[in-house]
Amino acid sequence: MSTLYLIRHGQASFGSANYDKLSELGHKQMRLLGEYWVKWGINLDAVYSGSLERQTTSARCVLEIFEQAGKAFPEPIILREFNEYETRHLLSGSLATVIRENPEIAELVKEIASAGPIDLVNNKKSFQKIFARAMDLWVDEKLRLPGMETWKEFTARVNLGIERVMKEQGPGKTIAVFTSGGPVSAVMQRALGLADKTALELGWMIANASISEFRYSEDKFSLVSFNTIPHLGEPALVSYR
Repeated sequence: MSTLYLIRHGQASFGSANYDKLSELGHKQMRLLGEYWVKWGINLDAVYSGSLERQTTSARCVLEIFEQAGKAFPEPIILREFNEYETRHLLSGSLATVIRENPEIAELVKEIASAGPIDLVNNKKSFQKIFARAMDLWVDEKLRLPGMETWKEFTARVNLGIERVMKEQGPGKTIAVFTSGGPVSAVMQRALGLADKTALELGWMIANASISEFRYSEDKFSLVSFNTIPHLGEPALVSYR
């Protein structure tokens, strides 16, 4: 069997002009992952990454640690199949629908607006509540935006990436994929047969720089461990957004 590690990128720059850039903490999280793998003698036969900056930078952080330790680290293969769904597009286009269909959210928005302009960038709790409801509507296909894939199209895309990795690498390999929480959720759904909303909700629990491990053969794809962060070591280094 082959081992497949799915790594969620390090913390991105939530609230900044470029969310897709790793924060200082995000860089540290990924360096710690590299050091952990070096310490435990993890050898990789292949490395893949989505094309987003936070994903490719995460892979590069680990690569640099391996190189400093004199260990081989394969050049990352970029596959857009492992990109996250477009969350900013979702929120910017769906806020009015979310408010209309959920009185609780409408009250929240009214409360926030009473204190001034709505700021979903800096108010993380408000952002998460509105965003989670928008995602529920998206998964149920009650929220469709021009140019944005559905949940089923998204998971199909991620699974195409997994199929390509399995076909290219074959048996007896150890592979790392640097990606995001959404694709990790989609692969969890593949491994465990989860319902759509269960898979989506699982995504809220996935920590930055976490490792989810799978094993596969020609006729089997199994979960070994989910969302592990032994390399982070202390609560101050753990983040989810």
